[in-house]
Amino acid sequence: MNDATPTLTPETGLAEPALAPQAVLWDFDGTLADTEPLWIAAEFAVIEGELGAPWSMEHAERLVGSDLIEAAIYMLETIGRTDLEPAWMVSRILDRVVAAVTSSDELAWRPGALELLAELRATGMPCALVSASYRVLLDAVLERLPAGTFAVSVGGDEVTRGKPHPEPYQRACALLGVEPEDCVVLEDSITGARAGNAAGSVVVGIPNIVDIPPAPDRVIVPSLVGLDLASLTTIYATVTRAR
Repeated sequence: MNDATPTLTPETGLAEPALAPQAVLWDFDGTLADTEPLWIAAEFAVIEGELGAPWSMEHAERLVGSDLIEAAIYMLETIGRTDLEPAWMVSRILDRVVAAVTSSDELAWRPGALELLAELRATGMPCALVSASYRVLLDAVLERLPAGTFAVSVGGDEVTRGKPHPEPYQRACALLGVEPEDCVVLEDSITGARAGNAAGSVVVGIPNIVDIPPAPDRVIVPSLVGLDLASLTTIYATVTRAR
């Protein structure tokens, strides 16, 4: 395994690699859709507005991409309200995010996301949606996409251990009938990138709210804009050959 992390852009010259991914696994919040600001706004509304406790962007950024129960435990411990159940906190915040998504005429997709999804669908590349968000939110989003865009989806309430544990990506791969090491994972958070790498996949990091540090088997790109199946295949082949 090579400890160097290549940094590639969509403008990188493409060769015809012999290796190709068998599936592309997408994170949702911050990668497919620009929903991280909705989560952060909901955190402030519940913690400061409902509970009257102080909150900060530093805390909010620390939780980007985290398992919702683990995030709720951190919030309640931070604000000194361990008398409240983490599930209650998750419900209050999730309800606000779902309401924001379902009441909006248009969802804010991340730049280049819909274009890449359309190309992958047209070429027959299987895609999975793998999120810390719960099923109720994923279904609200999937309704806005063409049928069959994602072959499978895994919500945070459908696994025992959420990101950064590899279980969400392992479950998606099992549903697709592929091995994690044969897949490319698209992630915008440190937590999600660690989950993808822990599963054994090649991770393409697209930093959004927080930076993603270099790591083996991880490539950082500035945006999904310009990415296509050819460039994802080149990234996958480059990392796989260096292992």
